[in-house]
Order: sequence, then C-alpha cells, then structure tokens
Amino acid sequence: MARRDLFTGRAGEHAVISQLLIREWQVAAPEVDIGDDLLIAMDLARILRVQVKTCRVREQRNSYVGRFRLSVEQVARPSTPELVFVFALYRNGTWADFLVIPRRDLLDETTLHNVGGRGAHINLYIRLTDTTVQCQNRDWSHFRNAWTMLSGSASARRAA
Repeated sequence: MARRDLFTGRAGEHAVISQLLIREWQVAAPEVDIGDDLLIAMDLARILRVQVKTCRVREQRNSYVGRFRLSVEQVARPSTPELVFVFALYRNGTWADFLVIPRRDLLDETTLHNVGGRGAHINLYIRLTDTTVQCQNRDWSHFRNAWTMLSGSASARRAA
C-alpha cells in the first residue's frame, strides 16, 4: 500500500471519530486492528463495531467517484456486536461525504442486487452529485451522512 494511502486511511478514521464524538458516541480504537477500526458505544445496550474505508475521490463532470475494496468474508460474516461500514470521501481538501452502511444492508446490496461484483473482494464504485449517491445504478442516497443508521439497519427500519 502506498504511503499516501496509509495517511489518507488514518485521516479518514480520525474524521469518522470526530463525527461520532460530536454525536456523543464513545469511541475506542483497538490497539491491534484485526478487522475492526473502531468500537463505539452510545450506552451499554448499544455497542457497535465500525470499519472505516477512506478514499480521495476522482472528479468527473458534474459528479465525483469514490472507489472502495472490501472483503467478501467481512461483509458476509454476522457478528456480535454488529458491524457498520463508514465510507469517508475526501474531496478538494475537505471531507465531502460519509456513507454509513450497516453490514446487513451492504450484504443485501451485494447478494440481492449484485453490487460490487463477484470474487474474493467487493469493488464499489460510488458516484456522487450534490443531490444523489449511486453505486452501480443503485440509489444509495439514504446512506449519505446517515449517522442515524447506527441505531439499526435500514432494512430493519423499513420492515418495522
């Protein structure tokens, strides 16, 4: 991994930590990263694992694109406490967007809608405009800066 990518990744983790702290979540970073970047807690009843993925976006006409690579195993494997992915997108010297996606919702997107392709890794190409978020022709706008997702998955809330 390139040196710049290491710095960008760590900066993304700190940007996510800042977003969580302002929302009054307790945040802990494990001393040894074995798959979880952060452990967060609102209270003892709500503890979550967080995997942060960070990218510098690529500008396009009227939009920008972020690319992320995930492990199929990490997305497919249920765990307790539950895992939430946060995609941090760095654009023009600032954190442009955060996509907050519970693991179960990401699993639904990959298995039911074939987002990310097939193989050992899930490759996400996310296109954003001022008003839309799309991942391979799927509307992901509801994940944009959706910190309320930390209270449960979108599919669980839709079913309720």
